[in-house]
Amino acid sequence: MRSPSLLIAVCALSVLISSRTVQAHAGDHRSIAELDNIIRENLVDQSLLVARGALYSRSGQWEKAERDLSRAETIGKKHDVAFEFGQFYYRLGEYEKALQYIDAYIGVYPTRPAAFLLRARAASEAEQFGIASESYQTYFSLSANPQPGEYLAAARLLGSTNPDGINSALALLDRGISKLGLNPQLQRYAVLLELRRDDTKSALSRWYSLKNQLGGTPEWGVTLARLLILADRVADARLAVQAAKARLTTLRQTPARKATGETIAHLMRQLSEAPTNY
Repeated sequence: MRSPSLLIAVCALSVLISSRTVQAHAGDHRSIAELDNIIRENLVDQSLLVARGALYSRSGQWEKAERDLSRAETIGKKHDVAFEFGQFYYRLGEYEKALQYIDAYIGVYPTRPAAFLLRARAASEAEQFGIASESYQTYFSLSANPQPGEYLAAARLLGSTNPDGINSALALLDRGISKLGLNPQLQRYAVLLELRRDDTKSALSRWYSLKNQLGGTPEWGVTLARLLILADRVADARLAVQAAKARLTTLRQTPARKATGETIAHLMRQLSEAPTNY
């Protein structure tokens, strides 16, 4: 039977590992050292070997990771190692093999959102776009706290691979906005998708919805002017550019703002030559 201190250590390290991305972190080596000490006293504890194998995997110590995970498979249920093996092969770029392990894990734990997110990413890399799309949809239905970047990745996948891709991607982005609130990252991409389906009116509507969040920036005015030009609203575009220029003059100059100023100057020249439409 595990001691209370061992249980606390396992739980703490499990949270540490499950909350991380596929990249290594500065604390990994310290965590591995802590696990080394615990494992010396608990040589046949599967969860400890899985935890250390996951840390080795994330820090790119592939041989040590495979050794720990393979050993863990021999002293417990294989499906309890399958998720970390899926992560291991995903990090190695062996996406087909990763999918085999992830599918085995999902077969036993069909309601765990992290597994479907990993499956979506691996399937996307393996160019199995139908599985990737389906996995993203399942992930969003299961996850209590999806992140904007996950909606964005799924929308990009749908927008480039699905027969009704743009419409499906927009519907997904709107679901994300409904769940997370008006997120500029999601709405910006939705604007691009509206333009791809030649719906300038909807693109403008979406961009105007970000005015309270971004309207104080000259960059927002520059994009607004460009959208108004596409909508043949030249007079309104001139006003938007002038407002962006006025806002820019109140801000400290940086390389990015210098580039914005050059864009504004280009737009003003373009608009000075354009006939006014109402």
